Amino acid sequence: MRVFATIAAVLGAVAATASPAQAGLVEKLAACAAIADDSARLACFDDLVKANADGPALSAEAAAALKQEFRFDRGLMTGPFTFRLVVSGDLSISRATAAAREVERVVRRVAKALGDGDSWGIAVTVHGAKVALSRGHPYSGAELLAQAQTGMARTGLAKERYTVSQGADAAPLLWDDGRLRSENEHIIIEEVDLGTPLTR
Repeated sequence: MRVFATIAAVLGAVAATASPAQAGLVEKLAACAAIADDSARLACFDDLVKANADGPALSAEAAAALKQEFRFDRGLMTGPFTFRLVVSGDLSISRATAAAREVERVVRRVAKALGDGDSWGIAVTVHGAKVALSRGHPYSGAELLAQAQTGMARTGLAKERYTVSQGADAAPLLWDDGRLRSENEHIIIEEVDLGTPLTR
């Protein structure tokens, strides 16, 4: 009984907020919910989930807008909707706030390019350094996590539109002869469609 109440609540919420493009999905959900046989109803929902697993993708227009906004930032964009922030605890003048400012700056520019629409979100993953040079002081994953959270809070983006998570520590970058070139701490920022989960 509780499962049916949950499904009904979800259907109500989806129907209330559905765009014309989502209307067909709402009708299919309602059709599945109306099936009396438990096994057939669950199979219907399973088929619906498989059919819509990928969700809607961010548009080509959004990719073009981001490319235009960041056209002079060579190496920052690693994909149509992905950014890689190179940060260094060794080289930053203001180590305690530098990474937070970088996250805020990039996300504000993303918001400027994509506009006020609510169809996009941000997924931030931080990667602290796995090793340090003999006199190095790279950012740890925990330090970058705290700074990324601060930077995202300063953007003004609603909390339900972004996630900040700590990924695996980054392996160092090496010179051709095997010497350590960089501890390689960095931050990945991805634009995601809010039709998909904000997780990595």
